[in-house]
Amino acid sequence: MDALELIGSRRHVMNWEKEIPEKSLIEKVLWKTWKVTPSKNNFMPYHVNVYGPDQMPLCKKIWQLSKKNKKMTNENHIPRTKTTPGVIDNDFEEWDDGDGTNIFFNHVKTAPYLIVYSQRLCEPNEMYRKNVIGGDYYEPMHLSEMPNIIRGVSVEVGMFAANLGAFALEEGLDTSTTLCFPGDYEDGWQDIPGVEHPVMLMQTIGKCKTSKRQWQKKYEPQSDKEDRKPECETVVRWI
Repeated sequence: MDALELIGSRRHVMNWEKEIPEKSLIEKVLWKTWKVTPSKNNFMPYHVNVYGPDQMPLCKKIWQLSKKNKKMTNENHIPRTKTTPGVIDNDFEEWDDGDGTNIFFNHVKTAPYLIVYSQRLCEPNEMYRKNVIGGDYYEPMHLSEMPNIIRGVSVEVGMFAANLGAFALEEGLDTSTTLCFPGDYEDGWQDIPGVEHPVMLMQTIGKCKTSKRQWQKKYEPQSDKEDRKPECETVVRWI
C-alpha cells in the first residue's frame, strides 16, 4: 500500500469497536510520530495529553465541553428555534442541536484513547540555551507570549496529528479530530488533569466500528452525496 492509498483510507469515526488496542501499540504510534514531526527551534511547544480507557469519565467531561461550545456558538449566531431530535438506532443517542448535543462528537466520549493537544511552556535545548545567554529571545519560553504564538504552535500540532493518523493507519487503527471545544484554558479546562494552557486540537484513536460515510449512507443518503470538499483546482492555485 502506497502513501496515497494508506492516508486516503482515513475516515471520521462515529463509534468504536469494543476491542481496546493495547497501550503499547498506542505508545509505539506516538513515539514514531514524535520522531518524525519537526518543530521550530526544536521546542515542540505543546503537550500531547493522552487519556486512556481508565479515563472514560474524564473523556465524557471533555465531551461536555464540546457540547457547551456548540451550544454557545449556535446561540451567539443563530436565533434559537425548536428542533426535532433525529431518530437514531441503538448505536447512537437521539440528539438536538439546541442543547449542543451532536452525534459527530460521540467519538470523543467513547474513544479508547483521547488526545488533547495543549500549549506548553518550554525550556531550550543546549544549543538554544547558549543562544539565550548570548542575547537571543525565544517566545515559547515565555508565558506571556502564548497568545502571540498560538498560530504557529497550531500548525505544528496539525503536523503531529496528521503524522499520528498515518502511523495509526499502518497499525490498523483509526483516528478522528475535532476543533469543537472552547480553546481558552479558563473556559472549562481547569478541572481536566494534564491541561495547563490553551487547547488547540483533540484527536481520538481506536478501531472504527461505524464511519461518518457509513452513517450518512444509511441515515442521510443525500448528505453523503452532497458533503464533499472543494475540487483540487478550487483550493490549489498556480499564480
